[in-house]
Amino acid sequence: MRRDALLVAGFACLVVGGCSVDGWSGLKRTPETKPTPVIDDSHVISDYLTTLDRLGQGGIAEQAEILDSTRSAYLTDPSTRNRLRYAFVLAVPGHSATDPEGARRLLGEALATPETLLESERALAQLMVREIDARLALAQENAALKTETTTGERDRIASLNRRLQQETAEKEKLRRELEEALKKLEAIATLEGSGPRNP
Repeated sequence: MRRDALLVAGFACLVVGGCSVDGWSGLKRTPETKPTPVIDDSHVISDYLTTLDRLGQGGIAEQAEILDSTRSAYLTDPSTRNRLRYAFVLAVPGHSATDPEGARRLLGEALATPETLLESERALAQLMVREIDARLALAQENAALKTETTTGERDRIASLNRRLQQETAEKEKLRRELEEALKKLEAIATLEGSGPRNP
């Protein structure tokens, strides 16, 4: 009996003292903590850059394959990572599916939720947005210059045409005046030839 009392007292001490027995603390089981997965920023960025390098260096078939796989991945699972990868592919110039405006839109969507991005992803996306904005601004400026050049050239051609018409009209007027003068000279010569001759 005394032995049973000692066992009960010992168990009570363990419970009250909060000692752990087989994962128990008091009457509650301690939750198992799962390790937080550590994502290596450099690995993620390296993966993006490898895709972009393959896209820039590859032939038409490889470029089409990269484009199809990134588009399919994005349409199937529009996660932040798939959205960024597809946006980066669209942003790269030099292939048939280059779409800087589409890339700009996708990057804007990704940057609208910065909490879903790794710090390095956010930095790369912001860098790409600045590059695309500069490229789009340059394209607009070139288009405006072409329009101005075309308008300027049209004005110059119209001016040259007006001058040509004026010169042609002036030449025609001079030709007619010359013809009239020749006719008058011929008439004078005829009159002088038919006049009385001195004996």
